[in-house]
Amino acid sequence: MKTVAALFDCDGTIYSAQYGRQLMNYSSENGRAVSAQAYYLSLMPLYFLRKAKLISDETYHNPVISRLAWMAKGLTEGEFLKASEEIIHSHLIPAERTEVIARLRDHQSRGHATLLVSGMPTPSLTLLGEHYKVNGVVGTKLEMKDGKYTGRIIPPVITGRAKDTHSRKFFSSNNMDVDWEASYAYADSITDTGLFNMVGHPIPVYPDGKLSLLAQSKNWEVIGTPK
Repeated sequence: MKTVAALFDCDGTIYSAQYGRQLMNYSSENGRAVSAQAYYLSLMPLYFLRKAKLISDETYHNPVISRLAWMAKGLTEGEFLKASEEIIHSHLIPAERTEVIARLRDHQSRGHATLLVSGMPTPSLTLLGEHYKVNGVVGTKLEMKDGKYTGRIIPPVITGRAKDTHSRKFFSSNNMDVDWEASYAYADSITDTGLFNMVGHPIPVYPDGKLSLLAQSKNWEVIGTPK
């Protein structure tokens, strides 16, 4: 029997908060302000290039995600998990979108395989997945050497087309034969079209402007109002 999957993006989808912003705040408040500032300043040129429509959304998002690893540099696994716990329980879970969590629970009650698919670093995403009791997570891996994070990722960044590729790898590696036409995807950004194209039931959540227009053109169900 084939499996029905329900794929969920995280930032802006299952909660309204932004993980990266909260990681910057945590770093600034816990003796790592230089790392947080370096991360923020490194993105400013990219922000303006994107605003001027000189680079694509995906080109912008890749360094936004990969450079999060800078704020883990020098931390042990336990230290980064402590930071992740604080961010998740103090900032992300309180910002839950209740209607999306209700969909997640409904999929679980129907026996669907639920998967969090996000650019978030895998250690943090794993904790979030445990909280929601999902079947698995697909996140961006952090490089570790001699028991500490190096400040680099192990490619790829899980955004854009990588979400499609690595979601499929997750299910195949777990010997799950997915009925993609019967499956669902929930996300908020135009960069998540890779997820939407995988499934028969794409559902934008509080979509950005480009995704909202795409949803209208395809007559997709939409949860929430466009950003």
